[in-house]
Amino acid sequence: MIERIKTLATQAMVHSGLRKYGTNMSWLFAEKIFRMVIGFTVGIYVARQLGPEKLGVLNYAISFVAIFSCVVSLGLDQIVVRELVKQPDRRDALLGTVFMLRLAGFILMLFGVTAGLAISGNDWNTNLIVLVIVSGYLFQVFQAIEVYFQAKVLSKYIAISQVIAWTIISVFRALLAFWNAPLLYFAYLEAGNMLLTSVAYVISYYINGKAISKWAFEKNVAKSLLKNSWPLFLAGITGVIYLRIDQVMIKLMLGDSDVGYYSVAVRLVELWYFLPMVICSAVFPAIIKAKGISEELYLMRLKKMFAIIFWLAIAIALPISLFGKHIILLLYGSEYSLAAPILMIYAWRTISCFVGVASSSYLISENLQKYSLIFSFIGAIVNVIMNYILINQIGVAGSAWAALGTTLSIVYICPFLFNNTRKLGYMAIQAVFPVDLIKG
Repeated sequence: MIERIKTLATQAMVHSGLRKYGTNMSWLFAEKIFRMVIGFTVGIYVARQLGPEKLGVLNYAISFVAIFSCVVSLGLDQIVVRELVKQPDRRDALLGTVFMLRLAGFILMLFGVTAGLAISGNDWNTNLIVLVIVSGYLFQVFQAIEVYFQAKVLSKYIAISQVIAWTIISVFRALLAFWNAPLLYFAYLEAGNMLLTSVAYVISYYINGKAISKWAFEKNVAKSLLKNSWPLFLAGITGVIYLRIDQVMIKLMLGDSDVGYYSVAVRLVELWYFLPMVICSAVFPAIIKAKGISEELYLMRLKKMFAIIFWLAIAIALPISLFGKHIILLLYGSEYSLAAPILMIYAWRTISCFVGVASSSYLISENLQKYSLIFSFIGAIVNVIMNYILINQIGVAGSAWAALGTTLSIVYICPFLFNNTRKLGYMAIQAVFPVDLIKG
């Protein structure tokens, strides 16, 4: 067995394809770990310095803008990656067209944010912070370069660009917190992060011997891209609403401090969301391969993936829920003590979110991606309704219950609404009793 493992390892090391894609994934993984560690440590310090009220205003502004941000991307990224792989000679036409479409998307986003602010009832300072953050999205028109690097399996340039920008911004964020700078300065840093990342992308693009000046907009290309991207665009809208609307509703219905309490609890839980993505990415090729061998082997591997992810989520949620008060006091101090009950509820959302990632893998393997859009749309509606009812009834903790209830309904109820996805619902439930995993 040991010799077999050594042989496989040696073959993997000399296999050009495995080395290429493995190195590419390693860059992305390292970048995410780095951003998580730096963002978490600096984020705690900034939260303690700002206090719940100021932190609440900043996170509300970020969430408010994020609701409109999907208009900039228009769901184009995955489509363009596919087209760049299929038609590498059309690079300049594709990137130039995406650049102009993103610019048009930013203008639409600006109108949307302005209209939203007009009916929000925010004070002038909060609106100014929102507008500063929005300005940063102008530089996301250069996200077309990131799409190019994805298509060419050159993710090291994406990782390096983002690490450089994130490091610089994190240093300044910590300094501003230390100096007790006005909150508006932190909004400038949010926009500055997008600016620095875009500058790094442009420099990397030129280092690779390419020139932005060669980009060209083509009307027919734009029509083709938009025709293919609209489902992803709609999924992006519902997904952002589903993920961000809670903090906006807390601000409008309760106040800034409550957003601050809620945001630190959410941050502590969302730190772990990269784990199911890594696991599913690692085992997904084996699942697809099993599908071509036998249905029995395919289902067995799927069930084991669901069980592993479910019980990993339990292992994370249980201690966070049990020791939520101590975690909050240790990391954020007594000023954030009201975040503890929120954390103890929100921690259990880990289960449905983890299983949800596994569910997405199943839908892709079965070519049922359209149901991801349907489930996301249902989740967005359920989330808004539950937030409105529960925030009115029990305050900010109601939003945590709404988040938990929404994800549970998506993972454990929505699959049973359609014949094609009922098997998915049964697998999600069977993960609670991992008999097959134990046998394996």
